[in-house]
Amino acid sequence: MTIEDTTARPSVTRRLYTDEEVLRQELATVFAKSWLLVGFESEVPQPGDYVTRRMGVDPVILTRSESGELHVLHNSCTHRGTQVCKAAFGNSANFRCGYHGWTFGNDGQLRGVPGRRAVYGPDLDLKTLGLRKARVGAVHGLVYATFDHEGPSLDEFLGDFRWYLDRVFGFFPGGMEVYGGAHRVIVKGNWKIHAENFIGDGYHLRIAHRTMFELGVMGTQAGAVKGFCISAPEGHGVRAQYVDDESLSDIVFGYPDGLLDGARPADLPDAMAFRAASSVIHGTVFPNMPFITTAPVTFGTDAEGQTAFTQVRTVMPVDAHSHEVTYWALVPKDAPEEWKKKSYLYSVRQHGASSYFEADDLENFRRIDAGLGGIAAADVPQNYDLGVGVEPVSGKPPFSGPCTVLSQDFSEHNQRNFYRRYLAQLNGEAAQ
Repeated sequence: MTIEDTTARPSVTRRLYTDEEVLRQELATVFAKSWLLVGFESEVPQPGDYVTRRMGVDPVILTRSESGELHVLHNSCTHRGTQVCKAAFGNSANFRCGYHGWTFGNDGQLRGVPGRRAVYGPDLDLKTLGLRKARVGAVHGLVYATFDHEGPSLDEFLGDFRWYLDRVFGFFPGGMEVYGGAHRVIVKGNWKIHAENFIGDGYHLRIAHRTMFELGVMGTQAGAVKGFCISAPEGHGVRAQYVDDESLSDIVFGYPDGLLDGARPADLPDAMAFRAASSVIHGTVFPNMPFITTAPVTFGTDAEGQTAFTQVRTVMPVDAHSHEVTYWALVPKDAPEEWKKKSYLYSVRQHGASSYFEADDLENFRRIDAGLGGIAAADVPQNYDLGVGVEPVSGKPPFSGPCTVLSQDFSEHNQRNFYRRYLAQLNGEAAQ
């Protein structure tokens, strides 16, 4: 393994976290040009099912049409722009505008216009007036969408980082599903602070989350560990940390007996090597999809014993100083119901909006926003030098995955990579 020598470090000034003009540019060049997570197939299992979400600042509807096809529709009537769906979720064959009554099918097509021939004559072409449709793609039940119809495919956007998503979300033969619905909150702080926290920040754990470690929440996993930072040129990144004990090389913490029996699919080589003995795996799919899978020891008398959970979230900007977080807890579909409930409790109690770990992070995000908000140091660069020039100490990784794998746990390698991609896209320089 070589020492990282990053001579072309990204110049990230504080203004990028506080300037509303920067946010407007981000919405047009980063969010509008990327594939964004909008939900999960398990949230809309039946024809007519829908959920409402946001892509950047654009309201959208994720729906399953009568034919069973997934659609992501701009939640804005093509007549005057009124949102045609107000509910967070439901089931409907149609979406009717409450202003003038234009009615759209759950595939986005305009189906009816009150008094159509009397008020518009014979030439109104309903086929050209449907709700705007996004491109849609799915990976292991995660549904992504983009309104950029000329950009890369989802596979191209994910690139080789798909290898890691396969081994997190495709690990169980029966697949994974959302449990407990989606939770949404608005929190202080720029959205990028949240995204970079998950992409590879292991440096803050012993300080920001000190109380949790002192209480023994992570059990033996808090002992001798080795970690790796993995980055992809598309801006994605993941940090994988392992308990340094060879006797655990075939154990995935926190799952019930029997559930892992089939979790070694031949088409996912090194799946067990990547997952076994991992104390935590967390990352971010560029630009705004953090995820984590881990297995704490206990979170209350109704949730005792080491139990794994997997959580996905999106961080959508509200303005330069706040963002909306949507949380989902994922469980293996084939797991026992009681275990699913327990895993869900662990997810919301460790990383829910008012949980033990999350409260620490959200308070720091608030303080960061307060500290960055002035003009005294608006153009001062943030420091992302952690790990540069430091000899890697984690040795050879237990897996043979693609992308750039750095054998260093405490490094801002992934953050530097994130911002290189972010700045290239912000300035229109990223390959499309």
